[in-house]
Amino acid sequence: MGGKNLSTSSILMNEPLLRKIVRATEKACGEDTRGYLSENSLETNNALPFLRGDFINENLRNSVVNEDVDLIPFNRYGWSGRILHDKINKITYTITTKRTLAAIPKKKGRSVPHYLQSILYAENGDCKAAVKQMSLNDFVDIEIVRFDSQELENDYGKIMNGQIAIDADYHHYIVAYEVEHSEVTDISLQFLDKDFDVIAQCSLNDYLRPDFARLTETEPVEDIAAEEENVHSLINVKSGIKPRLRDIEKQA
Repeated sequence: MGGKNLSTSSILMNEPLLRKIVRATEKACGEDTRGYLSENSLETNNALPFLRGDFINENLRNSVVNEDVDLIPFNRYGWSGRILHDKINKITYTITTKRTLAAIPKKKGRSVPHYLQSILYAENGDCKAAVKQMSLNDFVDIEIVRFDSQELENDYGKIMNGQIAIDADYHHYIVAYEVEHSEVTDISLQFLDKDFDVIAQCSLNDYLRPDFARLTETEPVEDIAAEEENVHSLINVKSGIKPRLRDIEKQA
């Protein structure tokens, strides 16, 4: 890894590190999640979204952290998070779902900043997206809390706990992903300004690897035969009506 070579409108692509981050995320959402579900037969699995984050952080610890890259721990009211810290290139990373990322700047009634609000303010405050998005708040008061600079700086200090100073000239990148049926379907690297507007972004989908374990999974012959019988029964009951593919897939 070389030295920092980053403008305020471009992304430094640390390809070896990004490949490891994508793999850590992919493994957490795929084989780690499936392993947990197979070993823990519960009536409900409400903790699953949080478990994915735990698996991601564990994978980062085991396969990404080295002498140049470490994890910075922080806490939010009982929830524990991790920031990936590239010390050589002076870049920090967090990993989150695209849905969560989109919801952060829209949340009303916050008593403290979201950790990404504080990090983006402190590390990307000198950057500005070329295209600024207008929000409903530009036209009407929808009670979204706006934190002042002192609150954001103080919160950043608590998050970093002395490991990175606010004037250390860092930038922050977010790895945002979508997951469906324990499979990462889309993942990208996003460089956002303090208002969560996009300065630059890059797809990381080329780093995704086929899940050969799932591709080679086989089911007992009797189960497959039973499914085929169910499908044919469905077709016969709905004579003249072509069943939707999605409905048939749900039988599988």
